Amino acid sequence: MAKEKTDAPEESSVKSKLAIFENKAILLGTIVIMQALIAIGLTQFLIVPQLGVKEASVDPAVPAEEKFVMPEMGVLVGLEEIIVTLRSDGRKSRYLRININLEVQNQGAAMVVTERLPQLRDIVIMILSNLEPVKLSTPEGKKGLRDEIFRRIDERMPPGILMNVYFSDLVVQ
Repeated sequence: MAKEKTDAPEESSVKSKLAIFENKAILLGTIVIMQALIAIGLTQFLIVPQLGVKEASVDPAVPAEEKFVMPEMGVLVGLEEIIVTLRSDGRKSRYLRININLEVQNQGAAMVVTERLPQLRDIVIMILSNLEPVKLSTPEGKKGLRDEIFRRIDERMPPGILMNVYFSDLVVQ
């Protein structure tokens, strides 16, 4: 009987130790979950607004296709690769290799450009062969060249057909 009494206190101390351990695990889990919730809350309400990130709104009345409006774009027609000798001071010849694409209103205008491709290439070659390499080394020079090509080609085309001029390759050597 004395033995039974001594076993009972040992069992209760073991159970109490397990209960304390379980309570610590629950307490620790609760602390971790609370920290995660606080971190998410701080991120959503303090950090994200500072970054300027806006929430995407979904309006069920407007179909997805109508939400994004693509700017009016035309048809691109390439003038093929053009290689010219640039104007130089005579010491060393400098070359320019360029690919130019013309953006026109529609497919019908693209057909007109394709039919007139030799004349348009000639206009571009004459403009390019009169350039100095230094002018093409700056962004302003390239923009000026684009504007000049646009102006000269637009003079030769029916009004309103040419929308833009793009360089897809430009190498000075």
